[in-house]
Amino acid sequence: MAFKLLGSSCYGCDNPVSGKALEAGEDRDKWCDTCHDKLTPITRCEMCGVHTATAMRRCGQCITCPPTWDKLFCVTEYQAPLSGFIHKLKYRRQVWHAKELGSLLARQINDPAPILLSVPLHWRRQLWRGFNQSDYLAGYLQQQFYAYGKSHVTYLPKALSRVKVTRNQMGLNRRQRLTNLRKAFLLSPNAVSLLQNQPHVALIDDVVTTGSTVSEICLLLKEHGVQRIDIYCICRASPVTL
Repeated sequence: MAFKLLGSSCYGCDNPVSGKALEAGEDRDKWCDTCHDKLTPITRCEMCGVHTATAMRRCGQCITCPPTWDKLFCVTEYQAPLSGFIHKLKYRRQVWHAKELGSLLARQINDPAPILLSVPLHWRRQLWRGFNQSDYLAGYLQQQFYAYGKSHVTYLPKALSRVKVTRNQMGLNRRQRLTNLRKAFLLSPNAVSLLQNQPHVALIDDVVTTGSTVSEICLLLKEHGVQRIDIYCICRASPVTL
């Protein structure tokens, strides 16, 4: 796939971008009206990030069984056009999409955590894929924060490692995913000293579905005294009904 000349065709569907979009600025000219509407934030539970009828701090599920993190930020549901770009990023090695995805995510976060971490891949899977998509997203996200004047944000790219070869999470239910991921992650020795009793960190992944992967990492971080953990992801796959 070749790079597009932005400002003439939509980044999501290649349809022409209207004059109204071109006049809007702030990269609005990358998206046609139809695709831009799909990127418009919807009401969510601030804690778990699932779609709710009205915006709320905690949904009923979070009140009875809160997640291991404190707040989740995302761009949209796991749907077109972003689901397609995530697939191209992960499985077709079109890594340049991480820059635009990171830009969209940065706009959802007004007060970012001072330390960013990315969900790691096991070295065998990363060797096969050639890269870690969450690492790319985190790097571009830090660049966006810096461009917005938030230069205090630091990304620690090798803080976490995945030490257990796990089954592919796709197709597993929540219980199976949690069992699959138990004791799968470690903090590097350098990261332990940096993260010990840290007041606020953020964990970055491309998609959060059941939350089992990020939940296991959050438990590890809390064992080392991290006080607040936010999740930054491109897409949050909400249940069909709540």
